[in-house]
Amino acid sequence: MDLRVLEYFLAVADEENISHAAELLHVSQPTISRQLMDLEEELDRKLFIRTNKKVILTEEGMLFRETAEDILKLYNRAKADHTDQNEIEGEIYIAAGEIESFDIVAEKIRDFHLLHPKVLFHIYSGNAEEICAAIDKGTADIGFIIQSVNTMKYEVCSLNTSEAWGILVRKDHRLASKEYVTARDLQKEKLIVPDNSRLRNDIREWIGPRTHVAATYTLLRNTMILTRVSDWVTVCLETRKQTGDGLVFVPFSPQRVSSASLIWKKRPVYSPALFEFLNYFGICNLNDK
Repeated sequence: MDLRVLEYFLAVADEENISHAAELLHVSQPTISRQLMDLEEELDRKLFIRTNKKVILTEEGMLFRETAEDILKLYNRAKADHTDQNEIEGEIYIAAGEIESFDIVAEKIRDFHLLHPKVLFHIYSGNAEEICAAIDKGTADIGFIIQSVNTMKYEVCSLNTSEAWGILVRKDHRLASKEYVTARDLQKEKLIVPDNSRLRNDIREWIGPRTHVAATYTLLRNTMILTRVSDWVTVCLETRKQTGDGLVFVPFSPQRVSSASLIWKKRPVYSPALFEFLNYFGICNLNDK
């Protein structure tokens, strides 16, 4: 399969129109149409539904789109990861949870880029399970997570930080004025909890059998909006820097904490940019591997 065909496929999927995709790619419409038909024949599956006005991805086409994007991303990374004797170049993909101690990683990124300005960082957010999946596929180099998943198959670098758990509520909520909340305080509340099986089980153990989960979330930003418009209680890591207007964070008692770590795939060889960046943390020294 020619990589150009994947580019054609993704362009048509984005534009939902073969003519528009052909104009963007500076190729003829018949060329793209023929290549897409050949692709469907090669894969033995129908990728598009064609109408007079546009083309729409089938369910199999949507699944293949994810694969095509990953293949091109890996190919482009392989082209970008190179170095010469004097200067490190390349791209580093970091997938991170919404964790307060990301400050540490952010400062390292800033300072490392001053030393190696030709290294491009790509940063995106996700929960721990999504981050592990991205590392497994090779679309992320490094994950920054709390320890809520099995990390046995990864290299792990603890940053010696701890993240406190508690609740996020509106300022006018009955629990907002408390110095801390206990399991008993939450047993009659409607809860919004992380969409992570291990964390959900932990939360049910903390609060007890009368736990009422009304919703789950992967990232906190939209959940904060739901918290503002309801009297529901969001169980989350400390968010003093992101609460904004109208919300209050109250910690648990007894205290519940999780550790924050960098994780990355175990491999015998690292790209020069990734090798240097991991070593830049000091505690993640790879020279003895």
